[in-house]
Amino acid sequence: ILFQDFYALLPFMGVLVLALLAPVRALGAQAASWCGRQVWVVALVTTAALAVGTRVVYHNHPLSMDEYSLLFQSTIFSEGRLTGQFPPPLLDWLAPPWLFIRMSAETGAVVSSYWPGVSLLLTPFTALGIPWLLNPLIGGATILVMHRLALALFDDVESAGYVVLLTLASPAVTINAISYYAMPAHLLASALFVLLLLSPTPGRALLAGLVGSLALALHNPVPHLLFASPWIVWFAFRPDRINILGALIAGYLPLCLLLGWGWPFFLESVAHGSTVVAIASPAGAGRMLMNSIQSIVGWTSETGRGGQLLGLCKLWIWAVPGLLVVAAMGAWRLRKQQSYWLAMIGSALLTYFAYFLIRYDQGHGWGFRYFHAAWLVLPLLAAGITHDKGTKSPLHGYLAGCAVLSLAILTTLSALQVEHYIARHLSQVPAATKGSARVVIMDRTTGYYTWDLAQNDPFLRNPVIRLISRNPQLDREMMAKNFPQYELLGSDQRGTVWGIPHP
Repeated sequence: ILFQDFYALLPFMGVLVLALLAPVRALGAQAASWCGRQVWVVALVTTAALAVGTRVVYHNHPLSMDEYSLLFQSTIFSEGRLTGQFPPPLLDWLAPPWLFIRMSAETGAVVSSYWPGVSLLLTPFTALGIPWLLNPLIGGATILVMHRLALALFDDVESAGYVVLLTLASPAVTINAISYYAMPAHLLASALFVLLLLSPTPGRALLAGLVGSLALALHNPVPHLLFASPWIVWFAFRPDRINILGALIAGYLPLCLLLGWGWPFFLESVAHGSTVVAIASPAGAGRMLMNSIQSIVGWTSETGRGGQLLGLCKLWIWAVPGLLVVAAMGAWRLRKQQSYWLAMIGSALLTYFAYFLIRYDQGHGWGFRYFHAAWLVLPLLAAGITHDKGTKSPLHGYLAGCAVLSLAILTTLSALQVEHYIARHLSQVPAATKGSARVVIMDRTTGYYTWDLAQNDPFLRNPVIRLISRNPQLDREMMAKNFPQYELLGSDQRGTVWGIPHP
């Protein structure tokens, strides 16, 4: 994925140069104005285009284990259950001991390691057989909320259209919205959270707390904790802090207690066979919390810090060309205006720099996923400098021109690269030229992230089961013991295929 970003550099620079042309700047300004006046059309067309993208570009396939585990849990929920069920003897092949799936070696119960917010949102779509539709709908809703948020900040339809165009034309937003990642939901939740708190009343703060509590449980609490912390600090210095903070906390409590508190205990009970009562004791809760913190926090190595700096480059490349520079200029200008701008700037800075303390990099992902919950700050800051009390800055037409070209060139390039990458990734599944495949065992020592292809239904209702090889001898013994009716149909460097030979 890094090399795909490298190939985007040339067209990225080309966009920066072409946007200097007067016709391009004029076209960009017209497009921004139209987006402001026709936002519902933009949102509906965006949703439809993203829905097609999930099928054509993304192959309706959860590429990474991050995505698969969310869909995996939604499938469990759609059956009215909390855990799936794998045969215990096959766990070492079905669910290798990584971070994404919790399992019980004794019972074979399996559950996603992530918090269940996104999976709950996915559940009705999964039950209807259209889980691919959720993120496109979230993408369309994000367009509407960003428009409303810009109106609340600038009271200007053209400024709102400008923010919409910058959002729509950034590949980080659109490509993530055709994936199964949790990041589009985090972005939408952050935008709703800010929209509710710009003119805070106890009622709006209560609703913001409800949105925030769901954001905490979407897949892990870190993105929202980082984004929301500066806003909570801002409220602590307001004269009406008691009423607002009280309502905000009241909004957080229900889902935080149910999902934020209960779900981690449930995961521990599945993985270790403990009862929820035992691990929910004060000592058990403290121990679990400390273990969780120690597992993810630690000053990163030189390589890790380099990864965070690389993330800044990815953030740059996956946004409208020039957006980060103009957003930084906007942050400097707006820092002494309305105090909520400081909260917004603080959310962006804290989200970026806090991950220097996280020992994991983002792995797979489009753009800089770790920043995505705070991404909405960028177009808002940019709009703050290009529109000053209705007066257009010279940067207005230029950045709008960059956005139009980005939508036409960079988004198309990103979509083509993503489609090619996923198609090549799927080709790593071994295949047989004869018979009917029933079990595929993939060699994780070959290819690229081949273990991500071991995606099965949580109740093993797939017509073909995908396993990860332990070694050829153990694989043969496992097949003889558990699937004696199947024969070896094919073998190559990618793995082996077992099934029923045709007569």
